[in-house]
Amino acid sequence: MRVEDPETGIIRTVKTVRQAKTVLDRFWPAYHGSQHHRAEQACDDALKGKSDPTEARRAFIAAAVEAHFHIQ
Repeated sequence: MRVEDPETGIIRTVKTVRQAKTVLDRFWPAYHGSQHHRAEQACDDALKGKSDPTEARRAFIAAAVEAHFHIQ
């Protein structure tokens, strides 16, 4: 998927859990809502093999919606 930062307009491609985690950690807007925390945890769990990457993807999308990212 591609996500566009609402503050900068920068579009980032996210294809893997690691890429999602990088976007959450380094490129997220200053406001971190509850979905952001959930997405970070879901990505961490998926990277450690404790959960399915599909759950991390769902959590990342929820966080992106909460932060007003445009999702493509």
